[in-house]
Amino acid sequence: MPRISVGGGFARVTRDLIAALNFMGKEVYLLTPFKVRMEKIKKLYGSIKIDKFYYPGKIKSFFCREEFLARKLMKNEFKKMAKEVDFIIDMDGGVLHNYLPEKLKKKYVIWRVSCINPETYKIQQVKSAKVLVKIIIKNVIKKIVTNKKDLPYNFKIYPIDEWTKRELISFWHVKPEKKCLYPEIKVEEFNPNRKKENLIAVLGRIAPNKGIHNSIKIFANGTKKFSDYKLTILGGVTPDSEKYIKYLNEIIKEFGIKNRIEIIKDPEFKRIKEIMEKSKVLIDSQKGVSLTLTAIEAMAAGCIVIAQKNAGTYKEVLDNGKYGFGFDNVKEGSKQLEKYFLAWKIKA
Repeated sequence: MPRISVGGGFARVTRDLIAALNFMGKEVYLLTPFKVRMEKIKKLYGSIKIDKFYYPGKIKSFFCREEFLARKLMKNEFKKMAKEVDFIIDMDGGVLHNYLPEKLKKKYVIWRVSCINPETYKIQQVKSAKVLVKIIIKNVIKKIVTNKKDLPYNFKIYPIDEWTKRELISFWHVKPEKKCLYPEIKVEEFNPNRKKENLIAVLGRIAPNKGIHNSIKIFANGTKKFSDYKLTILGGVTPDSEKYIKYLNEIIKEFGIKNRIEIIKDPEFKRIKEIMEKSKVLIDSQKGVSLTLTAIEAMAAGCIVIAQKNAGTYKEVLDNGKYGFGFDNVKEGSKQLEKYFLAWKIKA
């Protein structure tokens, strides 16, 4: 159960869903283990209205960082909410369907937005021991607390994309709906004709599964002949982000590129828009995950996208390389970036 008053894809998708329900005149009640900062949401993405919140107590909240454990700890709050609503949209799903009252069993749907593969961290090539230990502990807790009945076999599950649909089948062994519910993406707000600068962007929550460490390596290696290029990393931060940022700074120091990289935490949408419109390239190193909103926004802003092949962005957004470039590893990604800039130089 990710936080929603931070920068990041899950937060944006949730916020936009609530905004759509507001527009339809619906009251919105929200169950979450994390305190929602409405002013922060307004600053990041725009205003929304939430009519009622359901939070667990402070002690419970402390243990709510692992998804399924959080859901188990909030069953009483969920039961209370279920008595007061007419319909439930469960972001991601799991566990709570076991506590549905009879009247809501046909008025409950799941929108699976997040990655499901429990082993994703193994393919992200994170080498920081501290970061890895934290990830592994979370996965061990998930395995301990999860059992078969926690998976929603007999409920409607709408995946956010085809990649997530395949994961639902492979890892949860459930049958999702055929129709994918893709998120709203405000492509019309981006200007692809703005003058480009010697800038490369990375956009996504600052966390190990986003592969930002690999994006930095691709930037460092791919721009050796183009030292006038800079990299801007924009992303939402959570309590887990600071250790990862220290790891990123170690890599930056190792490559001697500190003066060429900027990290912007929890950027507002207007800042994201500004950087995307200035940038020539977006690097997306997320591996084994669903498509990203950022890649589509980058394309709308006139950026070339270089993305990890083993992910939904390359397969669905870039159509397996038809609309951008793909790579399997840092070496290949670096070559693709260098090749692109050589071509840009000739064109210029």
